[in-house]
Amino acid sequence: MKIITACSIACMILVIMIAGCTSVPQVQPATPAPTSSVIVSTPSPTPVTDPTLLGTWNLKSMVLQGGSAFTFPTNAKITATFYDNGNLAGFAGCNNYNAVYTLSGQQLYTGMGMSIGPIASTQMFCAATSDTETTYLQVLQKAKTYTVNGDGLTITDNLNSMLVYQR
Repeated sequence: MKIITACSIACMILVIMIAGCTSVPQVQPATPAPTSSVIVSTPSPTPVTDPTLLGTWNLKSMVLQGGSAFTFPTNAKITATFYDNGNLAGFAGCNNYNAVYTLSGQQLYTGMGMSIGPIASTQMFCAATSDTETTYLQVLQKAKTYTVNGDGLTITDNLNSMLVYQR
């Protein structure tokens, strides 16, 4: 029994010694490609702004696709306030809303290029104004162009529905 134990211990020592003598080959990291010392920076485009758009506008009418006017409930005072940092906020008849807007600076058939959205709003339900508010926010989020004419603002969506505001 002593011989078996001695042989077992000798075998374990031999295995440990053999394992210690072998090594895992190390892979040399790839040499990085030479880099240029010249740094080229691409200027980010300057956002398009329009001072005539800034401020608070009160919605006077909505003309939906096909030319049908949308009738407002008498208590629905809908507003849009455009800020110079690209933010838009307002009241949609029951809920407050906010969004970002971008002006393209491009002249299109119905006005100057614009996009709005996504729109976020509070989630209260007002039976008297919910249909008006839903329609208003849908048209606003699809905005394609805008035109400022004195104290009037018209926003047209991609289906030619229009939101007509006054200061």
